[in-house]
Amino acid sequence: MERRISGRYRLIEPLGEGGMGVVWRAHDELLDRAVAIKEVRYTGVGDAQLADLNRRTIREARAAGRLDHPSVVVIHDVVEEDGLPWIVMQLVRSRSLAEVIREGGPMTVGQAALIGGRMLDALRAAHAMGVLHRDVKPANVLLADDGRVVLTDFGIASLEAEAGLTATGGLVGTPAYLPPERLHGEPARPESDLWSLGATLYTAVEGVPPYERDSWAATVAAVLRDEPRPPTRAGALRPVIMGLLTRDPRARMGADEAAASLRRAYGEAGSTVPVRPRPRRGGGRPIVVAAVLAVTAALATGAVLAIRGTGAPDPGATALASATPETGRPSTGDPTPASTGPTPTEPTPTGPTPTGPTPTGPATSAAPTPAATGGEVPAGWRAYRDADGRFSIALPRGWRATKHPVRDSVSVTRPGSPGTLIVEWTVPEHPWTDPARHWKSLEKTIRDRGEFIAYRRIAIDSTTYLGRPAADWEFTRQRDGTVIHVINRGFRTAGGRPFALYFETTEARWERDRGYFDTFVQTFRPS
Repeated sequence: MERRISGRYRLIEPLGEGGMGVVWRAHDELLDRAVAIKEVRYTGVGDAQLADLNRRTIREARAAGRLDHPSVVVIHDVVEEDGLPWIVMQLVRSRSLAEVIREGGPMTVGQAALIGGRMLDALRAAHAMGVLHRDVKPANVLLADDGRVVLTDFGIASLEAEAGLTATGGLVGTPAYLPPERLHGEPARPESDLWSLGATLYTAVEGVPPYERDSWAATVAAVLRDEPRPPTRAGALRPVIMGLLTRDPRARMGADEAAASLRRAYGEAGSTVPVRPRPRRGGGRPIVVAAVLAVTAALATGAVLAIRGTGAPDPGATALASATPETGRPSTGDPTPASTGPTPTEPTPTGPTPTGPTPTGPATSAAPTPAATGGEVPAGWRAYRDADGRFSIALPRGWRATKHPVRDSVSVTRPGSPGTLIVEWTVPEHPWTDPARHWKSLEKTIRDRGEFIAYRRIAIDSTTYLGRPAADWEFTRQRDGTVIHVINRGFRTAGGRPFALYFETTEARWERDRGYFDTFVQTFRPS
């Protein structure tokens, strides 16, 4: 027999069950949309405590739903049925970090640093609004099919903590990811979430939690008394992991230092970030994102704004993709980096001599005027083909190509200096047909939401590329007080697949760096 909640939400099938209830796939018959509903259940509590827990559940869910942040997944509704609260949420297709590790083993340092940076960005946004998570762990980190990294259960996690004990007297939560102060009975604080982030990062690169033992009690004792097992695969992530796992919350690494350390780790991780095979579209069941912060990336580049059917900027298109080993962001101005001279891996300039300071090293070499066309590789460049076989392109030697761990994009960065290319593609079924109109729609969304500081359009021009309609969107914006100059080419291939070639550098370097974009465009070939 079909069941409807609040006369509106038809339950279809259970998606998962945990200590706080069951999550259902459901259909909102009023608005004709798929939703997820969490049926909150309590065990071992009396009527008086049940009423109090219901009030707190509704309060927490509403508080999480009011988080005014572009990466909050919407809580649509909170209703009470049969004396219990039901939380109606957006339905998101994703895989948990725990599932990815369980099926594919430990992640690379680069992957973990990128995901950790996005998790930290979400936690910082929540902490700034007075919201604590209290249950950060791999099972609550989702890698969404649309490219986002999201943290689940902001509202419910705090409910579990406030409920205190289960019917058997055990503390609710996973002890391997609970910080020492919470196991001592102290209230949670922002530093507590940071400790759990450190434990999650440890698990991501090592494949096991830092304090995993044979029993619940042994794990708790280890967290309270022992040092974590020395990580063997953490590499450049070791300083941030150990800093976050500091037992005393007063001495624990803070959020700002952790963010900088994650950027350094990403920059030192190497030239590529191998990617796990993506799950087949439509395969598996969606995981629900409840009171979630999806991470839009404020750590480095601006949104790629690749070609999406929704007309909204893609929230997963930014993060550590353009991090440099020194700062994780483009330099503020146009300094000449220290260098001992050109290296064999830097493209040899073949165009006019640049204006401005005389180049003294690789990062200041002028962008070459392409000496080859039709996909040929100019001197000083190398051929690159993405791991999924979607495209090939010529890249300057010494630039790093990084495949996004969950989305269809590749970032190409110049270590130690501004300059980022992001190639993004999506499924042919996306409905847009006019690239210039699509860019204008995205631009309107950016203006309406105030996504970019000091945004200024230079042009949105229709053109022809590879024999197909295309459009170039050129604009400037500010990041950390620096003017960033962007050009973004959108087009469909002959096979119908949408692509975007997004290039950015500082305004101070635009004239000398624009030649890189021209070469990228001339040598790009879809497969």
